[in-house]
Amino acid sequence: MKVFTLEEARELLAKIKPLIEDINEKRSEMYQLHGSLEEQQDPLEKMYMKSRMMELESDIKRNLARIEELGGVIKGLDPILVDFLSYSGGRYVWLCWKEDEDTIMFWHELDDGFAGRKPIEILEETELI
Repeated sequence: MKVFTLEEARELLAKIKPLIEDINEKRSEMYQLHGSLEEQQDPLEKMYMKSRMMELESDIKRNLARIEELGGVIKGLDPILVDFLSYSGGRYVWLCWKEDEDTIMFWHELDDGFAGRKPIEILEETELI
């Protein structure tokens, strides 16, 4: 697993954000199709809708896999949470990003979850590399 500096993680985030946008667009379309599926009476249209939903799900999984290939670790899907392994103050930590945040502004210990997030400024005081 790659270990990122804050700067590297933020640079990678610029590559990840378009993937997240695509995931959200496809997820929205899936929800719409799922909501319409039960109301649909035409068997051929139902088959098309199910096929399209499977295609969207495959695309979403492919985007999530790409994020992990780049070094991000998916920690949540709704909202999408991505962590990046980093090293600070003699220990490994997670740099933590949530999809509605502009950049990485939080971190947490390896054994803490989202609820344990702290502002980056606190981590920078302990010599974030």
